[in-house]
Amino acid sequence: MIMNKWEALEYALNNEPDKVPIEFWSDQEFVLHASHWNGFNFRFAHVELKKDKEFIFEIIKYWGYSFQFVDENIKKDGEFVIKAIMCSSSVLKYADKTLRTNKNFTLKVLNLCKSAFEYIDESFKLDKDILVLNKYEDS
Repeated sequence: MIMNKWEALEYALNNEPDKVPIEFWSDQEFVLHASHWNGFNFRFAHVELKKDKEFIFEIIKYWGYSFQFVDENIKKDGEFVIKAIMCSSSVLKYADKTLRTNKNFTLKVLNLCKSAFEYIDESFKLDKDILVLNKYEDS
C-alpha cells in the first residue's frame, strides 16, 4: 500500500514515527506539520532540512527545543544562533558549548534577549558583569 503524506502524518502525530516512510522526513511541508505538532519530531528530519536556516526558523518559532536537532555547524554559527535566540530564548540551551561558555557571546545575547538568562551556562550565573547587565544582582 502506498501511503500519502497525510496518512503518514497521522503516524507522526500519534507518536509512531517509525511507521512513517523515510522519504517523508525529507519533505518540508510534512516535517513542518509533524514538528509543529511535536517539536521532537524534528529529530527525524532529513539532514538537509537540519541545515536549512530558513526552515529551522519555521520550526523553532513553535518549539525552541527543536534546535537541539539542527546540524552541529548551525549550532556553532554565532550570528545565526543569536537570531534564533531572538525567536526563542531556549535555543541558547542547545547552542554549541563554545558559544555557551563564551562570556562576550553571552553578554551579547543578554543585551538582546534578557529572557535567555535562564539558559546561560552555569559558570556565568554568578558573574558580576552578567548579573549587573540583567539586574539580577541583590541590592
